[in-house]
Order: sequence, then structure tokens, then C-alpha cells
Amino acid sequence: MLSRLKDFAESSVGAAERADAVVVKTTRYLRLSMVALVIGLAVAILYEHSKSHLKGGGSGHCWQHSISAYYYTPVQLVFVGSLVAIGVSLIALKGSTEFEDIFLNFAGILAPVVAFVPTPNVGGCGSVLTDSTNRGDNISNNITSLLVMAAVAFVVLALLQLLNRPVTGVPAPMAHADEALARRISVVGYALALMLYIAAGVAFLADPEGFANSAHWLAASFMFGFIWLAVVNNAINFHFTRKRAEAGRRATGKAGEVKLVKSFNRYGLIAILMVLAVGLTVAWPRDYRILVLEASMIILFAVFWVIQTWELWNHGLRTPDAGVDVAL
Repeated sequence: MLSRLKDFAESSVGAAERADAVVVKTTRYLRLSMVALVIGLAVAILYEHSKSHLKGGGSGHCWQHSISAYYYTPVQLVFVGSLVAIGVSLIALKGSTEFEDIFLNFAGILAPVVAFVPTPNVGGCGSVLTDSTNRGDNISNNITSLLVMAAVAFVVLALLQLLNRPVTGVPAPMAHADEALARRISVVGYALALMLYIAAGVAFLADPEGFANSAHWLAASFMFGFIWLAVVNNAINFHFTRKRAEAGRRATGKAGEVKLVKSFNRYGLIAILMVLAVGLTVAWPRDYRILVLEASMIILFAVFWVIQTWELWNHGLRTPDAGVDVAL
């Protein structure tokens, strides 16, 4: 037995996959996990809805007035855990462009704030409802932890930059086409994130009550805003990637050898639908306006993520060559 284990250990030396294959596989896992988390949150809410009841002992089922209000129901752990995991995944996942990377990072930074600072409105629908008695203490503890953790991250990123080992740097064979520009954009993103961090920290320390009352909706609004910007960036990048790929094939005389997939730019459609969702929500009954808006945004985000995951399944990131063999 020990001999077989020794042979296995020796045979495993150098058996790891190529670096590019590892990157692609890692992005697949991250993307699929985010889709799974959105599905899990939806199932938790629907299950709670099936167990909820109307006020006064009615037999019908009811909805909370927002998805965020499900924090005060048995959905709480799934709600918090999903947002934190999605936030970490958005930060870890590299965007196809530097701008998309920044948008995803900001959305990921804000996701834990949405989870750790629950809406002040407990709502009146749930199989079991917890009150907001400990809300202030929970926020103080969780946000303090988040701020310290973020401070450590900012310091580590700065030290790595000073040591000429930035997280944006990659080995030469995988280097960015314009690494200097990419690094400048990353530095700008770092500076903006640091400004956001300082503003949030000052607001939290100077007025904890005001922070507790407003941070949730501000963080949620800006999180969806950055997700929308990422979708818009994908629509633009998708268009020019296909255009560049086709031009490259024609320039090399290979236009007849490789048939480009003429697919509709669904990213542009999703960006438009997100804007329409915000506008149409105004006409929705006031009691469930926020619920419908949040649900619409989450569903559209999930659709966007599934489409992008399918498109980039074999490549991880969008490149001119990646646009020739995947139909969306």
C-alpha cells in the first residue's frame, strides 16, 4: 500500500495541467458557483413563501416587500452567505477588459455590505420572523470586521505593487497586449476603491445610526449599477471582438475557412432590459415595487452570467479567436 502511494506521489510530479487550462477551469468553477448561488437564494425564498402565511391567520401565502427583508426570515443564512460568496467571486474573477474587471470588483466589494447591513424594514410576512433588536449590534460587529479585512487587503495590494509583484502582473507568455495601460487602469481602480473605503469607514464611525439606516440601499443601488456597467461593457466589447475577429480572418485570407457565428448581441438587450426594469417598476403597486425590482435585476444578472459563461467556456476571457466558435 505504501509502495503504491509512493509511486502515485512520484507520478504526480509535473502532472498538473497547463497554466492556461487551469485558469479556464478556475473561471468555469467561479461562474458556475455564482449561478448556483443565485438559484439557491431563489429556492430559499420560494420555499419560505410556501411556508409563510397572511396576517390574521389567513390561509394564503404572502411575500415580503423586498428580497432584502427576507433577512428576517429563515432565509437569512442563505441570503448572507450567497451575497458574501458572490461578492468574493466577482472580485476574484478577471473581466475580459480592465474596465469590466473594475466594475465587477466594485460590485463584489458592495455585495457584503448589502448582506451585513440589512434593511431596517422587518416586514410582516414569514413563517418565522425575527425582530431587529440585535440589528445595530450585528451591523457594528460585521462592518468592523469587513473594514479591518478590507484594510489588510489594501495594504497587501500596495505592498505587492511596491515589491513589483502586482496581482495584475502575469508571466510573459500571458502578458496583456498593453500591460502599462492595464496597470494604470488598475491603479485608478485601486484609488477609487480606496476612496470608497475611506468614505464608508468615516460614515460608519461618525454616524453609526445613519450608516445603519442608509448603507443597505446605497450599497444595493450601486452594486446593481456596477453590474449594469459590466453588462454594457460586455455588449461593447462583444461587438468589437467579433468585428476584429472577422477583419483578422479576411486580412489573412481565412474568411472562407472559419465561419464566424453571427449571433445577436444579447448583452446589449440585457442592458436595455435592466433600464426598462427600473422604469417599469415605477408603475408597479407600491407595496411590492422593491421586491419586483430586485427580483428583475437578479434574474437578468443570472441570465447575463449564464450567457457569458457559455460564450467563454473554452477560453475563460473574451479574445478575437474566442469569437469564432461559440454560438450564443
